[in-house]
Amino acid sequence: MAAGAAMAAIAAVVAPWLFSPGALMDAVADQLQGSSGLYVAARGRTSFSLFPRPSIAVEGVAFADHNGALLIESSELRGDVDVLPLIAGRLRVASVKLVRPRAHIDLDRKPAGAPGAAARAAAAKPATLEAAAADNVRFGAVSIVDGDARITYRSRVYALERINANFEWRRIGEAAALTGAFDFNGERLEAILWVARPGALLRGEPSVVTTRLDGKSLRAEAQGVGQLGANARFEGRAAASAPSAQQTLQLFGVAAPLPGPFADAQFSAQATLAPGEAHFKGARLFVDGNEFHGDIDLQKEDGRPTLTAALQSEFLSLRPFLADAPPLVAANGQWSDQPFNLPDLSGADVDLHLTVGHARLGRLKVEDAAIEVTLRDGAAEFAITQARAYRGGLKFRASIAPSPDGLALRADAQTTAVDAGPLLWDAYGKPVLAGALNATLAVDGVGDRMATLMQSLNGRASVALVDGEISGVDLGKALRRLETRPLSSAVDIRSGRSALDAASATVKIENGVADIAEGVARGPGFTLAFGGSANLPERNLAVRAVAREADSAGQTANSAQSIALDLAGRWDELALGLDAQAFIRRSDAAAPLLPRLDPPPQDGPAAQ
Repeated sequence: MAAGAAMAAIAAVVAPWLFSPGALMDAVADQLQGSSGLYVAARGRTSFSLFPRPSIAVEGVAFADHNGALLIESSELRGDVDVLPLIAGRLRVASVKLVRPRAHIDLDRKPAGAPGAAARAAAAKPATLEAAAADNVRFGAVSIVDGDARITYRSRVYALERINANFEWRRIGEAAALTGAFDFNGERLEAILWVARPGALLRGEPSVVTTRLDGKSLRAEAQGVGQLGANARFEGRAAASAPSAQQTLQLFGVAAPLPGPFADAQFSAQATLAPGEAHFKGARLFVDGNEFHGDIDLQKEDGRPTLTAALQSEFLSLRPFLADAPPLVAANGQWSDQPFNLPDLSGADVDLHLTVGHARLGRLKVEDAAIEVTLRDGAAEFAITQARAYRGGLKFRASIAPSPDGLALRADAQTTAVDAGPLLWDAYGKPVLAGALNATLAVDGVGDRMATLMQSLNGRASVALVDGEISGVDLGKALRRLETRPLSSAVDIRSGRSALDAASATVKIENGVADIAEGVARGPGFTLAFGGSANLPERNLAVRAVAREADSAGQTANSAQSIALDLAGRWDELALGLDAQAFIRRSDAAAPLLPRLDPPPQDGPAAQ
């Protein structure tokens, strides 16, 4: 009886809405406009139902503000109505479901219209009765089924499709939660946002915030304390992972010229985010099998981002960062003719300081390295300011910049007491020289590919070797036996090793041709003078050397034995050449076998 009476009373109260769609729409519009601050209009049928629970349905509903910053057009709106307010003659929609809504959101425009519940809470002063009253206002729950959104930000349009979402915010001052899934640039993403005190957050007060974004190419989450308003910021823990950071950035339309794919990327840090800046303390970064830790800062000044980082790594493999670089040498052994594809580096400035315990590029190794990578106005520079390498010291600096003729390169290097044997073995697989190597190199060139770059190369170099040896040639033994056994000497010189007390040379490079001059070397029982040239574009070497017998003090007599040698050929096919007839002429037994050189004819009657 009581239930029947209650239902009869409710029916009597809602009768105007049951039989007057206009009155129902006015009541729904008043509540939705008061909550959202948007104007509400319906183009289709409006209905109210009591069973199985009180609910409304509106076809062709639209929400908009005065300024055109927000427009939502939904095929249908369905709402659940609270029962108790109905008894008092009030219509209160507890939850709303928008079916197939199409939203246009222009963030470049400022919304205009009547203030909604959230706007009134944001306008209230913190810790006042007005704020407490605003926080107590009911809001409700909104769900979206199969929606689309077009968001304009800085004149760029972002499309979200197939949106399914639920937004739970029962009261302005209570926790709010948003969960949803949508398609973005062809990828399905799932998002979660939870705010502990949304009313306080809107007023610029701190609130605990948790957010998460999951997709095939990205997984990111953050937990911390956030603020809005004049002191907008977030402080908390942030983490992200991606199979390829390059692909993730492309998903969001960010064209970052990363060196390599940045595969299997993982990142975590204590983050501080504010308008125009981001700071990551105690960051841990895993990428391409390398691990880094340190601090990263990102700031934006005058619209230009600047990245500054100070990182440490126990082991660094440089190979992944060169994965997208064109090959230096083609399959035919010549310099590569593949054009350089230099990315646009003008979009940001970078200042990276990296401290590495062990670094490796192929078989080349360095230790205790201080590495700097800078990017300024489209020009990139890589520097090893100090490092230990092969028992010695290494410094290296190279810069590249776009040029009308392709790529402009400048590089310089310096080695101090580097063990040449292991270095050459790791670099070329041929330990031709050994000893403590001191060398300097400075070159520059311009080209659109490796082949043309080598043709334009200019620069200087100097090389000095102490306490070393030359492999594959025994100059001392050959000179000692040259007088008594010249033919055997020709064989002896091609085997064994020659110890070196010291050796040095200077190199001048002009238009890809290196002139080798002032080449001298000395070792036990010999001195060596050499010079020649190297054609860098053709990868050829031609060196002429003369070895002379010397005493223990390194002095040579005018009558000292000497051997002339030629080292020539392609870099990977060098051949040692000797004057064979010179060795034969020194042999009493073999000299008569040489063809006789007839004297030239003489003029006059005698000749006739």
